[in-house]
Amino acid sequence: MLTMKNINNYFLSILFTLLSIGIGYGQCGSVNAGGSATTCGTEYTLAGSTEGDATGLMWSVVSVPTGATNPTISDPTVLNPLITGMNKPGYYKFRLTKTCAGGSTTFSEVTITSTGDTSTFSAGSDITDVFATVGTVNLNGVIPEGFTGEWKAENIYEWKRFARKNSNNATLSNPNIANPTFSLIKKADHDADPAYTLTLKITSVYNSNCSYVKTIIVRFIPNPQIQLSNIEVCANTVLDNMVYVSYVANSPRIGSEYPETTGHPSSGTTITLNVISEPIGGNLSLVKLETGNVHFKTNALGLYRYTISVSNLQENYTTPEYTINITGLSPSYLNFVDPMHPNQHNGYSYGGSAGMVVCGYEGKDTPIDVFFSINEKDDPLTTTTTASIHTGNYPPGGEAPILAITGDGQRKRILKVTPPLGGWRVGTYAISFSTQNGSCTIGNTYFIHVSDGNRPDLSIEDVVVCYPGSGIVDATVVLPPVYQEVINPNYLAGNYDGEYVFSVVSKPANSSTPIYENRSNRSIKSTSTIISNLDKPGEYVFKVKAQGYIPLVDWVLEEEYACSGASRETTFKIIVSEQVGSNAGSDQPDVFCRERIVLVGNDPGAGTGKWTVESAPLGTNISFSDDTSPRAVVAGLDKTGSYKFRWTITTGSCQSSSIVEVVTNQDNCKAPFLITNPMMPGKTKKRAK
Repeated sequence: MLTMKNINNYFLSILFTLLSIGIGYGQCGSVNAGGSATTCGTEYTLAGSTEGDATGLMWSVVSVPTGATNPTISDPTVLNPLITGMNKPGYYKFRLTKTCAGGSTTFSEVTITSTGDTSTFSAGSDITDVFATVGTVNLNGVIPEGFTGEWKAENIYEWKRFARKNSNNATLSNPNIANPTFSLIKKADHDADPAYTLTLKITSVYNSNCSYVKTIIVRFIPNPQIQLSNIEVCANTVLDNMVYVSYVANSPRIGSEYPETTGHPSSGTTITLNVISEPIGGNLSLVKLETGNVHFKTNALGLYRYTISVSNLQENYTTPEYTINITGLSPSYLNFVDPMHPNQHNGYSYGGSAGMVVCGYEGKDTPIDVFFSINEKDDPLTTTTTASIHTGNYPPGGEAPILAITGDGQRKRILKVTPPLGGWRVGTYAISFSTQNGSCTIGNTYFIHVSDGNRPDLSIEDVVVCYPGSGIVDATVVLPPVYQEVINPNYLAGNYDGEYVFSVVSKPANSSTPIYENRSNRSIKSTSTIISNLDKPGEYVFKVKAQGYIPLVDWVLEEEYACSGASRETTFKIIVSEQVGSNAGSDQPDVFCRERIVLVGNDPGAGTGKWTVESAPLGTNISFSDDTSPRAVVAGLDKTGSYKFRWTITTGSCQSSSIVEVVTNQDNCKAPFLITNPMMPGKTKKRAK
């Protein structure tokens, strides 16, 4: 039955349908080919999207780098096909086309930057057959197209012995070409063991976070003609006494302890000790060659005579005769550890060092007693100890403290340290001890550190770095303000070695292990350090602790922080935020007589999106249904002209944006005519023709 209510509903449905058609982008809808991206490799999965059904889609290749063949699209009819075969570095443009009902089309394009194929990358082969006296080799690397290269040399002995990364006594003709020459600076007189790790790192010119590394060994055959000094010393112990013999100037240096160093038995150089004579009951043995000195072991006092034979492919060489004369038995290091005085510790920096940290002593005139004892093997009646402090070994602005030792002739003794007028000053006092028994002496250094009590809780700010979607990124971590030798030149002076030690608490799934810099670049004197090998987006949580470089000296920082009631460890985050390339969708160049359109940007993923008006005809009032949604209805396009909208995607510290243009024509629209409801002559509806 036709009723007035039914007729009203009929006209309202017609009106709704007309308005709905006016809001949409034609019958077809917009497509979006996704945001531009850069690979670290030759493959990429496209990220298309569409307004409406995902039908009538077709991906195609628009352009490729000069000389490149077209890559393969796994399935050109789906929104997210896999692209393979982008083997030549450069820019590949792809088009996503949607064919609509009736045959009309709309399309969107995206550019994918490929770093290209790296299968030819090579650092060449190991080189182990060149004499150090020749000292030059040609490297044979291969740097693929689209990459830059950088060679670095690291001395193997320096790294294995001291954990130091340097290229001692070596140079590259040009570190940035594939085939430079690598040479020793000093050849016959090489003052470093001539074995090196050569690393070639290539980095894409299109993606600085995409790099690859290969290494080779260059180990020269060392000059066997070593030259040593004669030595006369006191023994530290009768049995198994270590003796360190220096090289003479201009002697070649060889390391023999570590594999891959030139003097190691596996490297082709044989080193033999030839004993000519020994004292009665004596036995001289060769322990190892280091680049600083040669280590021997003796087990009796007296004169030892010897030569050393060094044999390799260059020659079989025997040194002249040398002597080691052990003239007496040296006293042992003093012992500063006393259960009654737990604030005293053996070990501060170097061998024979010891010390203590005192809190709240600034300005006090209270003397400090240092308790120490003579070693059990030394006769206290014949062993003497003296103490002194030299200018520069106490904090500036004051005088030296007064030193007095009591207990001569006894095994346990006391050094009383009385501060000068004005009391103790903040900083570190280095007191030199000399212990003598007959003609042999040995030295200790005792450090009294007066803390300022101003250490705050250890704190490191979180870091956010941008991840472009492929490759590896680094994060620069700002370390706490430096205080060692900054508060004053003597604050924790005496070569104290503290560091910040990092460990992983958690990291993104399937991510690689982060890499920390060498200890020298994260010491308590460092202002920042770099954590590298971050290869997955997400949150990395680290624990960091300020501590001594070895457990023996960790007490110094433990007590330094305790004087302030502060914590010396904390956690912080490195947030690796993945950049999502923005694509504002396909342009709409022929919007006719519609004040509303639909914008279709690409999905921001874990980030956030934002639509903004880049430009519009004067006098328009633009509004968005939701300016944070990739699909947004835009109203207010009531003026003829060009409208530009920017779609910005922000992910952490990463930001990308693109612009879509909409061109409207409102000038030739016919005036609406009235539809009159025959059942209700007073009610009318407007409809555009």
